[in-house]
Amino acid sequence: MDLKQDTLLIVDDEELIRQLLRVKFSGENYQCLTAVNGIEAIELIKGIQIAVVLLDINMPGKTGIETLQDIKTLKPDTEVIMATAINDIEIALKCLRLGAYDYVIKPFNLEELIHITKRAQEHRRLILENRSYQLELEKKVSERTEELRQALDKLKTASLDTIFRLSRAAEYKDEDTGMHIRRIGRYAAQIAETMGLPAEQIESFLYAAPMHDIGKIGIPDHILLKPGTLTPQEWEIMKQHTIIGANILEGAASEIIKQGAVIALNHHEKWDGSGYPNGLKGENIPLAGRITAIVDVFDALTSKRPYRLQSFSVPEALKMIEENVGKQFDPEIYRALQGSLKNILAIKEHH
Repeated sequence: MDLKQDTLLIVDDEELIRQLLRVKFSGENYQCLTAVNGIEAIELIKGIQIAVVLLDINMPGKTGIETLQDIKTLKPDTEVIMATAINDIEIALKCLRLGAYDYVIKPFNLEELIHITKRAQEHRRLILENRSYQLELEKKVSERTEELRQALDKLKTASLDTIFRLSRAAEYKDEDTGMHIRRIGRYAAQIAETMGLPAEQIESFLYAAPMHDIGKIGIPDHILLKPGTLTPQEWEIMKQHTIIGANILEGAASEIIKQGAVIALNHHEKWDGSGYPNGLKGENIPLAGRITAIVDVFDALTSKRPYRLQSFSVPEALKMIEENVGKQFDPEIYRALQGSLKNILAIKEHH
């Protein structure tokens, strides 16, 4: 049977009332079904989309109130108009609390009943239309959100690529140093993960730590690439790369670049306060600077450098770092380095 959404179900144990209402509402272009009791009504409602139910309260077996509760459980969108021969305000209020649309007294004023039924039908239509609108709106918002996410991902990728290339430009003369910036970000992120830091912070270390030496772009090549020990005057110039890097990155809107500026400025500060450029001590050194400091030294010790052709083994590097824990390095971060060592060595092998 092809039933419209404005199908009306008349539930009453009196055949005369069922037939009277069926004839009247059929004349109002409703498609009418009838049921003699609550059980029969529920069976119909399970399989058919019914807009409005005219439901007698006092029926043998399953009462109208019990049937109302079942209808609202099965089909919350179906509107129910309760009917009774007894004018009892308490029963009326109970029906409304259970979800009935309205409450009418027998004998019916048919014109009034038709009017109430049409209002119930319109109420249901508005609810369904609003729900449909909300679902469509949520769908569009979801689609636009996904489009925005993809656009932001592309922008982020492009921005990070630019950052990496700028960082790489600062160290392009030495291929091993170039790979150094790739490893540093991954090492820093691994330590942050081992320390249980939030995912957003881990990601920021991944992309910001490679900017630690971006200030070297402002250091003359004869100092930057000098084999052997720098003179005191050359060393003072070399130390300026921290300030140059922070100046290059300062004022950016991107949180990652802001983090990069913090790292560039602070990755040569030391736990005991003897570092540069500001002589910060202990936890006054930003965490990002402390993490980058230890992975920078670890990678420098285990890699070739212009001033030191031979690298140290991992055990030798760890021993040298351990000797400076509490002086140059944060003890907690050193423990995280130890806890991350397996993954860090896998990163070193891959890069």
